[in-house]
Amino acid sequence: MALIEWDDDRYSTNIDRFDEQHQNLFELLNDLHQAMEEGHAEEELGDILRELERYTEYHFGDEEEFMEDCGYSQDCADCFHNHQEMHENFASKVTELRQKHEDGEYITMEVLEFARDWLDSHIAGGDQDQNYSEYFQNEVDSYEFD
Repeated sequence: MALIEWDDDRYSTNIDRFDEQHQNLFELLNDLHQAMEEGHAEEELGDILRELERYTEYHFGDEEEFMEDCGYSQDCADCFHNHQEMHENFASKVTELRQKHEDGEYITMEVLEFARDWLDSHIAGGDQDQNYSEYFQNEVDSYEFD
């Protein structure tokens, strides 16, 4: 059973590249969950945490650049800075988990539940990813994607 399942109605930002990136984050968490449930966590956990760390850095950077390019960071500067801070906190948590694992500490299911709950509220929460998506849909007529 998956830890978190994609639901377009709940999670879609209506921006394909971010939906795909979010789905990849879900897949990484589900891979980690499966490894832990099957008792393979020790063999796979480090690789998955390193990939999650790299991917969050890539995704958060892409999302923040998009928010700057489309004007969201200027029109809603407080929202943008809060969003950036949430990204930084989550990325720090993932780095902390990777370091703990590399130091031989046991990573529990509570960690996965934290990540799942964070992603759920961050993507689906009206004040986060859905907020920049709504801004983009309502305010930007012809944004040029890279």
